[in-house]
Amino acid sequence: MTGIRPERLRVDGRTGPLLGVDDRHPVLSWGFAAEDAEPGGLQTAFQVEVTDPDGRTWWDSGVVESGRARVRCGGPEPAARQRLRWRVRVRDEHERWSPWSERCEWELGLLTRRDWGTASWIAHPDRGPGDPLPIFAKAFTTCGPISAARLHLCGLGVHAATLNGRPVTDEVLAPGNSNYQRSAEHRVHDVRELLLPGENVLGVALGHGTAHVHRYGTRGGARDPYSWWTSTEPARGELLVPAHPGADRIRVPDPGGHPIGGTVTIGTRDRWESRQVVAADEHGLIITPPLEHRHPAGAPVEGSGDPVAQWEPTAGAAVSPRLIARLELTGPDGRRDIVSGPDWRTALGPAITDNWFSGTDHDARRAQPGWDEPGADHTAAATRRDGEPTGWVDAIRTTPPNGGTELVWRRAQPVRVVREWRPVRVRELEPGRRVFDLGQNLAGWPRLRLPEVPAGTEVTLRPGESLVPDGSVDQTSVRNDRRGTDVLHTYTAAGLPGGETWQPSFQYFAMRFVEVTAPPEVRPEVVGLQLRADAPRAGSVRTSDERVDRLHRMAHFSVASNLMSVLTDCPGREKLAYGADYTHPMGVLSRHFDLAAYLPTMQRHLAEGQSGRGPDVGNVALKAPVYDWGYRDRFGDEVNWGNAIVLVPWLLHRLYDDAETMARHYPAMTAYLDYLRRRKAHRHLVVGELGDWVAAEETAGELTGTWGYHATARAMADVAAALGNPADAREYGALAEDIARAFHERFYLPDLGCYSGDGTERGATQAAQAMPLDAGIVPVSERPRVLAALVERVRGSGGPLLRAGHLGLGPVVRVLRDADRDELLWEALHQDAGYGEFFRDTPANPGGLSTVPEQWDLRNSLNHMILTQLDEWFHTGLAGLDQAPGSTGFRRLRIRPKVVGDLRRVEGHHTTPAGRVESRWCRDGREFTLAVRIPPNTTAEVHVPGRTAGADLVRDGHGVFELGPGQRTFRSTLPRAESRNDR
Repeated sequence: MTGIRPERLRVDGRTGPLLGVDDRHPVLSWGFAAEDAEPGGLQTAFQVEVTDPDGRTWWDSGVVESGRARVRCGGPEPAARQRLRWRVRVRDEHERWSPWSERCEWELGLLTRRDWGTASWIAHPDRGPGDPLPIFAKAFTTCGPISAARLHLCGLGVHAATLNGRPVTDEVLAPGNSNYQRSAEHRVHDVRELLLPGENVLGVALGHGTAHVHRYGTRGGARDPYSWWTSTEPARGELLVPAHPGADRIRVPDPGGHPIGGTVTIGTRDRWESRQVVAADEHGLIITPPLEHRHPAGAPVEGSGDPVAQWEPTAGAAVSPRLIARLELTGPDGRRDIVSGPDWRTALGPAITDNWFSGTDHDARRAQPGWDEPGADHTAAATRRDGEPTGWVDAIRTTPPNGGTELVWRRAQPVRVVREWRPVRVRELEPGRRVFDLGQNLAGWPRLRLPEVPAGTEVTLRPGESLVPDGSVDQTSVRNDRRGTDVLHTYTAAGLPGGETWQPSFQYFAMRFVEVTAPPEVRPEVVGLQLRADAPRAGSVRTSDERVDRLHRMAHFSVASNLMSVLTDCPGREKLAYGADYTHPMGVLSRHFDLAAYLPTMQRHLAEGQSGRGPDVGNVALKAPVYDWGYRDRFGDEVNWGNAIVLVPWLLHRLYDDAETMARHYPAMTAYLDYLRRRKAHRHLVVGELGDWVAAEETAGELTGTWGYHATARAMADVAAALGNPADAREYGALAEDIARAFHERFYLPDLGCYSGDGTERGATQAAQAMPLDAGIVPVSERPRVLAALVERVRGSGGPLLRAGHLGLGPVVRVLRDADRDELLWEALHQDAGYGEFFRDTPANPGGLSTVPEQWDLRNSLNHMILTQLDEWFHTGLAGLDQAPGSTGFRRLRIRPKVVGDLRRVEGHHTTPAGRVESRWCRDGREFTLAVRIPPNTTAEVHVPGRTAGADLVRDGHGVFELGPGQRTFRSTLPRAESRNDR
């Protein structure tokens, strides 16, 4: 038996068991157990076996000679609901086979619209945009034993489902943000354990989420509700002339308001038809297929958003709350299906108002106790707690958001409550006003606990990231007078014996503080519930330096706060998925969380946000999912944001050895580069309108844009080569070289030995030097001069200070690390300015910030990822854990720890696809000790600083060792210059 053993089996990057997979041939991958007494080795071959529930072989890979720990599942084409399980064994370099691994199971979901059968999208028949949110109930009975029960559900914008009063899952904020004109994520839940003999009730409550962002004032005091953007209302009107059976043209008042490829619904709820718009002119709309019924003049006509992104798409068209559900119960006599339709009952629930950005008003008096439990009254006679009629009516069938909307499985991990935060201090500002300090800025919910109070007691909760001088919550980090100023929740108590507990469930906020206002005699309590996508933790760093550890923790919470159903820019102000906001700091994000399953979901959103027709076909929106503007002008057509459609698959390959995402999206990636060449580039120069966003010094947009164009072409050359497309690789490689030459000719100042975006020394910023150095654009002969120019600009007149922004900061950090100028990074971290400003104890931020802000001057959001990039140096520099050049999936490591400042100890670890790599070092005077753990199926080049025995070679003052898997300890003597005590 070999020392290398496969474990951590995954299906499309997720550990099992999984329900609802929509990939008929998913990628099966595995890691390796840490070595036992016998060190683990290298995989030279594998064999994968896939079986069905009865143990019959579905697919056997046979013996595959490969060191890659992943393979696409073969075998027959599976149908919907097919259950499969798999296992793997591997062979090491000594021709020894491991035992078979444990099995990992997955189950396919509903793969086509036909699989959903007669399930319909349903809605409340009479709800208006500003009315309370709807709830839905379906009572049914079970007879005899049930062997399997699967609930397939998609409720827009946010659904919360129960079966017999119990949640069907611990996932929250489902189903997840999307461009609903293109796709909506659905969920599959195993609900067998929640079923009862006899009567059962399935309940679903809906919120708006991002499907309908509005500016309707709340009833709880938000006079000017905050909203970064609002959904576009779809075109509505009436037929100008009657439409007859067989008609393929209709006359409407505003044909231009209906996008080509979108849908149009004609008629009333009793007889309506939904059709696709194929053309529009001054005479009306041409639709397909032809109508089946007659519709009189004056019949209502409602459009949809645009499913094909073009210019300023109505992809953000308002989608009113609706759901589609299918509950499949399997017993001895076969399967019984319970599907959404007009036999479901619906009412307007206790959530009075709900806005993704500004909050919820919840009136517990409007709730009907036990509405989602067996025996509940769903008739017109049912009453709420306040004695008023609940208002149950039959649901109506409605349309999907768009005729082209696809129901898709969410590959990324779901959002869950991951931690509860109890206040570290509570301050009473005046009777009835208390501020709860959670001690940590986070993305999540405040959970309110009230003692027994009279019915109708109203409590207001205002979350915020900082305080104003009087100690109350300051919402300046989200406030914008053009977009509203109020963010709050209100809860109206039902007067329950023993008190009551509530938390908002249809949106989330950035919050360190929660200001609670209640009648003076009421003493509410609040805890914070932290939310994030449940992606596995990937690694961390601990050191002997308080500032390093503190900024590392701040970076972690900034990343965690923006790891929601999509990767966002901030959890309060915008909550939007800007491509640059996660691709550029990926060296930080991927060190905190395993994103192997998460990033393909982001790539789907990017592909759906790609312009599909018109002169700018191939362009990618500034943010995706697309909700509002995103393709034009300064905040739209930006290469360093749009090129995420190329960088995400490339990063997946580099970080996780995922070539499948590149292959799947290769046409979209090439379409984007073609767009840049056709519409953006002029003599290989491109203007990036946003420049080095949020930098403390301005770098010209032409320099940053051309740099981004080069990065896109260079990545595409790598992608083409990895996919075995040598012609494209040569073409894109040559393009990258041409761009590099154009960049150097345009921006290099040979007399000064530096790059400048405006031809003057003022434009020769830190970013202007670091970006071409990091990208390999600088000619070899000029690299020392440009590096010296960077060092000079970091040192400045006030001591080392980092001034680069969103695009330039990562290159500055990496260039200084790779040039062994780590002392500049160390000293910059320990200045009072720059990062030091984040640590400052102020009345607004007692004890300093606990997350990294969006900007150096602390304007706008205080919980952002784009200035976290120094944390990459903590992992790859201080701990020294990095991937060797040319490696993918961390199959080959380079461990080169940096001894800097007065650091005495550093510990770091990172979970690679193969397993956990560790680095631990300490020094005592000039004596240095380094311990490393290299996971199985991995090799490493370990650089030990100082004089050490037994090295394979000596390079740049380091002993270099070529190692295979296992644990090693090295000792060396540092040169005097490396030890501060000896200087």
